[in-house]
Amino acid sequence: MKLALTRTFWFRFVAILIILVFAVVLFFIGKQHTVLIDNKTVTVGGQEIRALQLVEIQIDNKDSMELAARDRDKEDVTGQKHSVTVIYTDSNWEEYTIERTFEVPLMQEMVLLSIPTLVANPEADQSLWLENYEPPTYAVTAADREEEVIIDDLSVLLTDI
Repeated sequence: MKLALTRTFWFRFVAILIILVFAVVLFFIGKQHTVLIDNKTVTVGGQEIRALQLVEIQIDNKDSMELAARDRDKEDVTGQKHSVTVIYTDSNWEEYTIERTFEVPLMQEMVLLSIPTLVANPEADQSLWLENYEPPTYAVTAADREEEVIIDDLSVLLTDI
């Protein structure tokens, strides 16, 4: 069988190629991630970094949120590259603003952004204050005793008396 390279073949080939490229582009643009914003005291390299008393955070021009010490919130974002703006006041009542951009790796569903670590060293690499978050998995244990199965509605009424 000989493959005929006609005009129709080339139109179909180019159409399929355009659809595949478009699908790949949409995958990268539309990938959704969850960014957990954490304002808890952390220990990095043996040094304790205390949580901020009150901090205002905005991710990608979405609504800003306020976090007190030991708070955690989440923001759902789409795409790979994002910006974070942190506004806080120090003990001398001076207001500071930190703006950073970060990239979420493609196949990570959830990342944890540590605000105290970002504020302590704003020029540090994003790997210091942004890390992959794996939700905890809990082992399911079997019940110690078997539960009685009631198969008749009237027997429920009699056993409740």
